[in-house]
Amino acid sequence: MSNYVETWKSIAHALGRSERWCRYMAQREGDPLPVFKVGGIVRLNMHDLEEWLGHQRTRTLARPVAEALGAIAAAADRSMMPALKLIA
Repeated sequence: MSNYVETWKSIAHALGRSERWCRYMAQREGDPLPVFKVGGIVRLNMHDLEEWLGHQRTRTLARPVAEALGAIAAAADRSMMPALKLIA
């Protein structure tokens, strides 16, 4: 069995995404989908795909932690502010 997925259609099927999304992810600047062309045929190595997906998961899971820490810091900053009084 081959360790490669060939054609955009097969890559999209392997990822459970659209061909358009796969092409977009392959062309983006930061951390693109690891595809390459051989004789005009696009290929994706399954080992490279697993590494890329693992990196995407790690990055996605780290984002909520960073956002939560930012929210805690913002709440701490608000608690340092003097209370406002409503004048009616």
